[in-house]
Parts: sequence; structure tokens; C-alpha cells
Amino acid sequence: MPLEATHIRFALSLQDQYEIKNIKQYIAGTVYPDSHYITGIKKNLTHDIAFLSPEFASDDFRKGWQVHQICDMAFEAAVRKIFSDLFFETADFNEKEVWIKIMAIRIILDAEDMQAFDIQQCLRYLKYYRRPNNEDISKIKRYNEVIADLYKGRKVTTIDDNISNLLLFAPNADICQQTKEVIKEYSNKSDIIARIRIIHKEMLNNHL
Repeated sequence: MPLEATHIRFALSLQDQYEIKNIKQYIAGTVYPDSHYITGIKKNLTHDIAFLSPEFASDDFRKGWQVHQICDMAFEAAVRKIFSDLFFETADFNEKEVWIKIMAIRIILDAEDMQAFDIQQCLRYLKYYRRPNNEDISKIKRYNEVIADLYKGRKVTTIDDNISNLLLFAPNADICQQTKEVIKEYSNKSDIIARIRIIHKEMLNNHL
């Protein structure tokens, strides 16, 4: 699903709706679910429709966690709508190829999203973390540091920044290289970039 700048931008857009009082806990909560890539716990412990219930969002960290689930769903719906002609309406559907193309879109979108808010301020919030599933706290800390290091001091990430980061979570050099080539291809297509730039608005429309 989306990368973390996209998650944080989406969470900030819902901040008032959720009546957030502790922004640090909220932002830490919204990046927490993907820490399973480093902690090694099962994904369903951090991603599940059960986390969408009103009762789940009992504090600002858990509100952020819930918004992460909503963001994932809104992103998928937006991509299916905006890019249906590229990925989902072809007779020769190839799951690996679609994954690579959508990852390229995620990375380009993330670079766009990180420029839409003060991400450097938000990175400070990642010094807060919890271990809701009794994970190794050092691994959750490590995940937050990996995320912070990707964006720290940058106005926008480069393709190489993102591919290096992707290798940490999808350690397949061939797939990462193919993703890099698709990013380059899409970055030179004004129609694709224009569509990527409306994803955030479409995500909010899907939620609202």
C-alpha cells in the first residue's frame, strides 16, 4: 500500500475530523502498522478490518493506526479508479508486473506528498513508539529510524533513495531494478504524473 509520506499526509488531512490532541502519538500510530516488515510479526496483527471499529480508536496513537488502515483502502480504490485502464482492464493481467507498476506509482506519489506538508517536523514525532503486539521495541525503533532517514533533510526523495529503501523491505534486486525503470518511464509521461497528482484528493473523496 502507500509509502509513509503518503500515509502521514493523509493522516494530517483527517487530523481535525479525529479531534487529535497529541499529534506525536497520532503520527507515530499512523506509521506503526508497516513496522511488521522489520519486526517480523504477522501482517494481520497490524492490518485488519477489526481496527476500523470506533471502539478501536481509543487514543491518538490508535486513531493514527486506524487511519493507516483507511489510507490503505482509500489508496487502493483511488488507483483502481484512476489507473484502471493500465492495470485492471487488460486481458494479459500479470500480478508481478502490476505490483511493480503500482510500486512505481507509490514512490512517485510519495515524493509528491512529502512536498505538500512539513515532513521534517513530522519526523520528530517518530521518536515516539509503542509495541502493541509485544514486539521487540528495538525493532520498532529501528523501523521509525529507517523511515526518518529516508526523508530527513530532503525536500524530495530521489529514485535511488527510494530504491535503496525498497530493498530493505523487498530484498529482490531484480524487482527493484525493474521498479526503478518504470519510475523513470512514468516520470517522463505527463499523463501519468497528472493522474498521480490527483490520487490524494481521490483518496479523501473515497474516505468522505
